[in-house]
Amino acid sequence: MPIGNSIPIDVSLLEDIEQSAHQLSSQLEALLSSLQSQLRLAAQATLGSVKVYETSLVDGVCGQIEHCVQQTTELISRCDEMDKDMAAVATIAHQIRAIKQAVDLLGSTIK
Repeated sequence: MPIGNSIPIDVSLLEDIEQSAHQLSSQLEALLSSLQSQLRLAAQATLGSVKVYETSLVDGVCGQIEHCVQQTTELISRCDEMDKDMAAVATIAHQIRAIKQAVDLLGSTIK
């Protein structure tokens, strides 16, 4: 006797799980893209700060220090933005756990 005929499977539950998984995948992809962009901008700000530091040894120190402070402030701002974006990871993790529980429940029902 095939397993499919003996165990009732809620197709709508499977479709809901699949839809949730696709939504989470899209959200995670968007979050990672945003984080990558912000990390790239933070790296550029860091590189700019290093270049400012290198040239400050030769050029006017006061102006270069101001520029370096501006670059550091921008880096801190970008880190704050990344921190806010990372808060979404907790929400996505919770949703992933819920999907895993549903899949585990479905798996235990099938066994």
